[in-house]
Amino acid sequence: MVMLLWLVHLLYFINVQGSAISNLRTIEREFWDWRLRDAPEFASVAGVNKYNDRLTSFSLASFQNRHNKVEEFLTRVKAIDTSTLTPHEHIDYVILKDHLQTYIDGYSWRLYEPINPINFLEGLHTNPQHFLDTMPYISRGDFENLIERLEKIPRQLSEYVDLMREAIRLNHTQNKVSVEPVSGQIDKLLVDDPSHSVFYKPFTHHLDHSHVPHSERYRLRERAKHAITIVLKAFKSLKNFIINEYMHATRRSWGVQDWDHGTKNYEACLRWHLSLDVTPREVHDLGLREVQRIRGEMTQAMGRLGYSGSIPDFFGMIRKDPRFHVNSAETLLRRYDDIIYKKAFPKMKTLFKDIPDLPLKVERMPFNGPGGEYLAGTADGSRPGVFYVNLQHPEDTATIDMVALSLHETVPGHHLQSIYALSTDLPSYRKFQEDDNYYQTPLKFPLYTAYLEGWGLYAEYLGEELGLYSDDYELMGRYSSEMFRACRLVVDTGLHYFDWTQERAIEYMLNNTAYSRNDLTTEVNRYMTWPGQACAYKVGELKLKELRQKASTQLGSRFDVKEFHSIVLNNGPVPLRVLEQLIDAWIHKGQGHSIQPIG
Repeated sequence: MVMLLWLVHLLYFINVQGSAISNLRTIEREFWDWRLRDAPEFASVAGVNKYNDRLTSFSLASFQNRHNKVEEFLTRVKAIDTSTLTPHEHIDYVILKDHLQTYIDGYSWRLYEPINPINFLEGLHTNPQHFLDTMPYISRGDFENLIERLEKIPRQLSEYVDLMREAIRLNHTQNKVSVEPVSGQIDKLLVDDPSHSVFYKPFTHHLDHSHVPHSERYRLRERAKHAITIVLKAFKSLKNFIINEYMHATRRSWGVQDWDHGTKNYEACLRWHLSLDVTPREVHDLGLREVQRIRGEMTQAMGRLGYSGSIPDFFGMIRKDPRFHVNSAETLLRRYDDIIYKKAFPKMKTLFKDIPDLPLKVERMPFNGPGGEYLAGTADGSRPGVFYVNLQHPEDTATIDMVALSLHETVPGHHLQSIYALSTDLPSYRKFQEDDNYYQTPLKFPLYTAYLEGWGLYAEYLGEELGLYSDDYELMGRYSSEMFRACRLVVDTGLHYFDWTQERAIEYMLNNTAYSRNDLTTEVNRYMTWPGQACAYKVGELKLKELRQKASTQLGSRFDVKEFHSIVLNNGPVPLRVLEQLIDAWIHKGQGHSIQPIG
């Protein structure tokens, strides 16, 4: 009888445990499936093509619909009996719960940032090529999907206008600097002949090299021209709305603090990006300390170079000295290739293990944007990760900056970060990041910006450890990049919390960085457009360094930097507070202690 009761109890326990993890996995899958249906453009980026004929809804009603669905998922997650989950499964539970709760917490701010969907940094008008590049062009259905997606753009732009009119009504508009350039950006899309539009490009070369029969290509091209004509007309209407209505109603304050509840709104944005409970004052003071520390590193490097002038004078010299510039875009591209493939990749096994074999390409940026940016590839490698480099004005690129930028965007930076996440046995919603629409913060599923961008800046630091900076000039390029991120802590909080003006922010950056007034004006305007985002880089990097030092100190000779990096990367993007718990658990395991659930 005792044995029978024991077996019954054991079977009950196994059944409950199976039920808990089974429920968790079911919710993860159903949530991911819903996310792809709800955000079809994101599905295309993730390599899921069955929604390529659709576009995301931006109607006011969609806010409530999404909230209801996420709340339903969250209720189901909270009902899971976590006592039966293994430590690893419990991590999955905590991250999914945080993912959903973050969105629910942001819902109270739905009528603030999220109703301002147009700005100079993001949107279809800024980089339509990216919109096109995420879709395949092989079969007739692929081209028909694009045509149907193009036909839906006017409706989406109309929904944008409805949101922005609501922003005007509520006095929740952006500052004019966030939208002033948009009309000019739209002008670049407007052409008289639709066959000359960027949206028509797939119907030239791609269609010629597709599996579509020759007899059907003419019909597809005519349909595309008709759709594009309607798209361009819709963009022209959007431009007129911005000029004639929205610009006249833009907010007068530089930061969001003049909105009703604006200070609380900024604190919510900061929490969303940093995934830590820190105050704007703490972030501001951290930035001031880091600026002072990095200035000391720069002074020492200049001393080794025999340069006795000021830091701004040093970078002024760099901008003028032809030794640190090339005039050819092709030469610049080759140099990036050499840094990444000949210098960086061969060193990766020094600090990392089990590096996934997923492809990377270095390509010319199709528009005049930042110095470089990374677009993640797909898990099956069918679309490689791409490092886009700005070659519009090669003579303006200081060669001393190239190593730090390459490491940040490729390896050991965002590309390495991305391919680990894509190759690990993670739930799909954690492998793929919807790395756009930052204006929606804090009503947005978390990117865990401080994890993502903190790793990019940490990767620049690893370049020193790997000996990838060939001299103190390149090291000054790295310090310049780090100083830039430290200043952001001061300026972002200054604008949105301490009532700084645009000019005060620009002057602070001019006094402490290597960049021109024109470049810094654009940067400061970015901080005004995306409250809190710019603070994520430095906060994330410092947390990673802090956790590594903690592990090294406590584990002593048992510390393995490759294992440390594996813990960070194999779990994909996570809140910094969860990352700290993961590292603590690893430390305890290394010390011979049992692992407790993370919560």
